[in-house]
Amino acid sequence: MTSKTSPNQNERKDGMKPTMLILHYTGTQTAEEADAIYMTPDQVSPHYMVDVDGTITSYVEESMRSWHAGQSSWGGITDINSASIGIEVVNGGHENNLPDFPTVQIAALIELIRDIRSRWDIADHHILGHSDIAPGRKIDPGEHFPWAVLSEAGIGLMPRISSGSGEIDTPVELFSALKQWGYDYTDDFDLMVREFRRHYLPDDFGQEIDEQNLYAAINSLIEQKDLTSPK
Repeated sequence: MTSKTSPNQNERKDGMKPTMLILHYTGTQTAEEADAIYMTPDQVSPHYMVDVDGTITSYVEESMRSWHAGQSSWGGITDINSASIGIEVVNGGHENNLPDFPTVQIAALIELIRDIRSRWDIADHHILGHSDIAPGRKIDPGEHFPWAVLSEAGIGLMPRISSGSGEIDTPVELFSALKQWGYDYTDDFDLMVREFRRHYLPDDFGQEIDEQNLYAAINSLIEQKDLTSPK
């Protein structure tokens, strides 16, 4: 791992400790392009960046507040930067046709996250994408990001949908379920649905919405969260 010190950091608010992990893509063709941004004053910064070959660079100590989330919110937490660790994954993003994420890159990311979680209490339901915490403002790490691979490695949650578990009576129930899961940056129902599907139902992303399946997916996540949360 290469260690650098980005000028873009400060103390976490009120002594907060990281309880969330937010994943981004760099939106650049190379790690060098992203690095130049992170090392320029008054820009943005992650705690870590993972290159396409699995090389990792650290920019901000985990105890410090990096500037990666911007205006965002999740489950009542509005200062995401103070509550999280941010990881940028080198990828050209949507402006460059959203390339696939190399296997070696994701393997390195998984090991990095495991290492981070050995030091901090970060629950699976608090491992999120930038698009989750800022729907309508951000769309990374994108619908091609392999969330399912991370979940299989014990990192994050993905829906486990069973037949008949998605019966709903009104759209209000769907809206309430999205809010219960954590989406509170906006009240725009369509935006919440779009970004939920981008992360949790990527195979359905861009297709006609199946509300029953969507509700089943959200309920599955809420049930998994309840099972893994301290009583």
